[in-house]
Amino acid sequence: MSLLLAGKESRKFDQVNRIALPTCFRKEIGESAILMKSVHKEPCLMLFSEQSWEDFSYAFIYSFEDPLMRAKAQRRLADRIEKVTVDKSGRISVKDEFKLYAQLDDEAYFVGMMDRVEIWSIENWNIINSEDDDDDDFFKNVNYSAPRRTE
Repeated sequence: MSLLLAGKESRKFDQVNRIALPTCFRKEIGESAILMKSVHKEPCLMLFSEQSWEDFSYAFIYSFEDPLMRAKAQRRLADRIEKVTVDKSGRISVKDEFKLYAQLDDEAYFVGMMDRVEIWSIENWNIINSEDDDDDDFFKNVNYSAPRRTE
């Protein structure tokens, strides 16, 4: 399944750690999703639809050839995820543990990343983007003849 989660928007948490998903992401995310602490040691959360989570987790786990390493990968992922429900107002609840990991206070910045949504503090989003290479240098290395994903 191919998703196109694109866009950027900030939102505020309410008093009980609920935050409304930007409207542009709600349909693709659906009624329940997987919220995960980043596996890249970045201070952000990743929000997957159930289908995109299935694709991501399968690819992640089976990137390890050894069955013992696959089991270890599953345990590591299990420790970083939470299934969340999107309520009728388009909100999800975020546990304190997840907010602390992503350094989120009262506001979060949602960024569509095609197959997932990343949730950042605005400060960390600005830092991670200022550390990137200049766009002209970065994009000149794109290989447009690389194999395309087929479904």
